[in-house]
Amino acid sequence: MSQTSPELATLQPGQPLDGSYLLLRASLGTTKNGKSYGMLRLGDRSGELEGRLWDQAEELLADMAPGAVVKVSGRVDSYQGRTQVVLQTLEADPTADAAAFLPASPVPLDELQARLAEARSWVTQPDLKQILEAFFVQDGEFAAAFEGAPAAKGAHHAYVHGLLEHTVSTAKAARAIAGLYPDDLEPQVLIAGALLHDIGKTKELTIGPPIDYTDEGRMEGHLVLGLRMLEGKLAGIKDFPPNLAEHLRHMIISHHGAYEFGSPRKPKTAEALVLNFIDDLDAKMAMAGAARRETGPGHWSQYHRLLERFLYTGPGPLEGLEPGEELPSTPEAEAAPMVEAEAGTRPAKRAKRPEPPEDTTGDLFGGAAQGEG
Repeated sequence: MSQTSPELATLQPGQPLDGSYLLLRASLGTTKNGKSYGMLRLGDRSGELEGRLWDQAEELLADMAPGAVVKVSGRVDSYQGRTQVVLQTLEADPTADAAAFLPASPVPLDELQARLAEARSWVTQPDLKQILEAFFVQDGEFAAAFEGAPAAKGAHHAYVHGLLEHTVSTAKAARAIAGLYPDDLEPQVLIAGALLHDIGKTKELTIGPPIDYTDEGRMEGHLVLGLRMLEGKLAGIKDFPPNLAEHLRHMIISHHGAYEFGSPRKPKTAEALVLNFIDDLDAKMAMAGAARRETGPGHWSQYHRLLERFLYTGPGPLEGLEPGEELPSTPEAEAAPMVEAEAGTRPAKRAKRPEPPEDTTGDLFGGAAQGEG
């Protein structure tokens, strides 16, 4: 991005604007008087901003395509409580690197890489370690795609390195929660599932610009793509335990938690159930953080369509009060004790729980399945 281009997130109504930005979207509208005008969305690493082009819209937008960098000038305005820019000039900026305008994780890449390596080190059971290495160590093409990929098109972690940030956060939460329920969870299975649950997003989304779905991403989605990727790696590992493979498959296809959210199956193991919750929690916390930063009038964010609410952005509950004694942070060792598995051994089996009464419900693909409640 040009050093002279103000960051979009810092703009305030009344400011002039002159700089280069990524054109995320452009279309023509018509006023009540029948005059054409341009509706645009500009982006840079700090955020996005709506724009309006009232003069020469058809002419200026004729050769503009999303993903191009454009030089613009105009004035920042406010319309119905939302900041936008009214453009006066618009032209292509062919010398700019579009990738430099894409938002990226606020966490430095080398720090995220170190967190991923640490999370993998928590998994010492030989079979789980082998499948993780098949993806993150032995497959350089996958590892590079995984590091750069966004976690979503727009909902959460929708930026370069977003998938890596989301995954290591989910793995850390998995380790902490596993330590709270040692009798009900296999910590290493849960952590491995957290590291693998979104691998399909490397094929579902493009980095852009702009970030968008691939053809196979729209046709199949990352749960199905991730399952196929897992199967491909399992096929190359000799004597991988079938029961463990089934549990990993189930964690991938059920981590959205419900049929209406795209899961072919609901979570049916303790590890899959927890994975669904921590995946959803990390995504919602990212959405909430972004919404709070996009402050609206008063002490409230703009309305968040996915969270279906406004979020309070005013003074914090302890702001202005005398600080109290800070709680000590939970030691990593207490978060989730790891039991290293010796080579050639399998995790001990838990006692089989009684089966619930069978019922019959429709599944995602039509027909009916027994016990799919």
